[in-house]
Amino acid sequence: ALAEKPKVEVSTPGEDGNGVFANDDSLKWEAQIGYEVVDDKTGLPLRYDGATIRKYWDKRPVELQSRWTFFLGVVVPFGTKLLRNLTAGTIEKNQRELARDFRIVLERLGPTFVKLGQVLSIRPDIVGRDASDELALLQDAVPVFPTAIAREVIEEELGQKLEDVFSDFSDEPVAAASLAQVYQATLKSTGQKVAIKVQRPGLLPIVTKDLYVMRRGVEWAEPIRKRFSAERTNYMELLNTWAGGFYEELDFKNEAYNQIQFKELLVKSDIQNVIVPEVFEEYSSRRLLVSEWIDGVKLTQADPEEIEKLVDVGNSAFLTQLLDWGVFHGDPHPGNLLVTPEGKLCILDFGLMANIPGEDRNKMVSAVIHVANKDFGQLVDDLIDLKFLPNDVDRPKVETVMGKVLGPFVYQGGGAKNVDFRSLARDLAGVTREIPFSIPPYYALVGRAIISLEGIALQADPDYRLVMEAYPYVARRVMSEDDTPELQKALAEILYKDGGFSVNRLAALLNSAMGYVGMSKDAIVDFDSIPEDGATASKFVEFILSNQSKSIRSTLSVELAKAIDIVLRRMVRLRTSEILSSMNRVPAPFRIGYNSVSKANELSAIRKDEELYVDSLIALSSQLLGVDVRGAIDEPFKALSMLRQLSSNPEIQESLRVVSANRGTAETFAQDIAAEVQKVGSRRLYDEYLPATFPGLIPAFKAATTTFNSLSLRRKT
Repeated sequence: ALAEKPKVEVSTPGEDGNGVFANDDSLKWEAQIGYEVVDDKTGLPLRYDGATIRKYWDKRPVELQSRWTFFLGVVVPFGTKLLRNLTAGTIEKNQRELARDFRIVLERLGPTFVKLGQVLSIRPDIVGRDASDELALLQDAVPVFPTAIAREVIEEELGQKLEDVFSDFSDEPVAAASLAQVYQATLKSTGQKVAIKVQRPGLLPIVTKDLYVMRRGVEWAEPIRKRFSAERTNYMELLNTWAGGFYEELDFKNEAYNQIQFKELLVKSDIQNVIVPEVFEEYSSRRLLVSEWIDGVKLTQADPEEIEKLVDVGNSAFLTQLLDWGVFHGDPHPGNLLVTPEGKLCILDFGLMANIPGEDRNKMVSAVIHVANKDFGQLVDDLIDLKFLPNDVDRPKVETVMGKVLGPFVYQGGGAKNVDFRSLARDLAGVTREIPFSIPPYYALVGRAIISLEGIALQADPDYRLVMEAYPYVARRVMSEDDTPELQKALAEILYKDGGFSVNRLAALLNSAMGYVGMSKDAIVDFDSIPEDGATASKFVEFILSNQSKSIRSTLSVELAKAIDIVLRRMVRLRTSEILSSMNRVPAPFRIGYNSVSKANELSAIRKDEELYVDSLIALSSQLLGVDVRGAIDEPFKALSMLRQLSSNPEIQESLRVVSANRGTAETFAQDIAAEVQKVGSRRLYDEYLPATFPGLIPAFKAATTTFNSLSLRRKT
């Protein structure tokens, strides 16, 4: 049983194929492996080791030569045909035929190249619709190997006859993939339907030959690249990362454990409408995976409306993996995403998982915010922190070209269909010659996953914009973390504009977190615009009191205290101005207390920025509550009329119900605000002049505050 095997942390290979990629604060993704190190039949390593693979094939030049001969024999005829059509200008006319030939070439070359075709199959905006349709056959229509051989492999892995374990077994595979094919069966012990994933025979020699050839290709190409480009990407490290992940997919024991852990994390994270099949560990091994059978259709074959709904679910699940767990499903192509009859998203195939360090996850959140707001200056900082760019990079040059590179993909929507590839290639050529950028190894897997998810989404929504769809999740993330410097900085960048707190930006951020994203003409997200059909007052209250808003509540308590201070000073200013106006009509000898009132009026003066701040707060409150808040503040007697209006307002009643349901959080929040009120404001006004001018006012206010803090917060309060 897998549970009895030792656990080791998954490694992402370094330059020599043996490095470990993990950090202390990232989720440690463990893989269950057996005790085997080398395959008994071939002598090849069972975990990716580039150096060992090279030594193995260096000793077998004849076998390598046969692979090279086969490779060239398949690729050269297709390349010649493609070049002939290109020079004759008949590419478009013969596109369907060429697409079919390309798919056949990939099938013949084997699993390594089929994987490439699977990624390209969901990008019609890059390869064209005909090629996309053809390559889609690689998702689950890969040529099968005989069932008789599959039964032999299953019995060898089980150590017993197939009939002793399964009461029935499908005559033909229900699906064939690049690394395995799947059969449907019924467990004899329980009668439960299961999916049996059995590995293709002879995979290890084929895959390792291809990886060896790729390594040699990179070794040959590196000196040329370094001569003509300033780019610093370590392509050998990238290849090793990808190869290490690909190699892990050959070990179904590793996949079984990944699947179990992923299922548990879904439950812990309370992610809705996403399911993962149960694994039957007692029947699974390195070349055999037995799991729960799930009925469903591929996500790309569902109705566009259902795809659009479940893409949102999938994006949320992926972003949770990427930015919260720090480990993610690295191969979310259409064949691995099913829609169940109940309308849920089922995720399959957990052979390829990858880790992301915690500090990089936070920097990614910051980068999304800066991309969304077209803040290229801050984005350069993010790319430096993420090791895409060196510290000494020419910042103005990078910022200038960034709009051209990002614009067609990010800001216009629709994937690559809007890209002028000739112009983009020219810009990128200039960039690679002059700007020394590099790609972190794990990001190759992140990019692969993003390409797959965006390709699926584009089928339902041709104008889909990935960053815009990710922003609500990112908005929630920056508000929920209260102890992470990177995210605190990102939150401050959103909320504080030109050195001051922006009420509009707060409202826009809260709306974005709840899925109401304000759009601008030239950027993804308008941080200053409140959507017309945004959240209601009760939704604001509910979100602010939820666990998702821990960080924003600490900021809000300070800013609300400032607002209360400004409003109180404004009221004092208005009242004392009225009193002074009346006193000025009285002869000077009879102006009793004039100096004190005049001093209070002076100390309660409101700066222009404070006036604008409170005006925006009043405008937002009036919009949400549907009443004239300004009138109630400026003329206190109108407050009674406003309160009567509010008492019968369904939205206010719902807000009070939300407060009552979250009484503990609301009480703590109110106490934090009260504590902040005592820290801010014109101390001389509150501590000296008002008590002298209006004896008993301040003690009464302090007594009321103390009483409020000591009581439980109830609906009436």
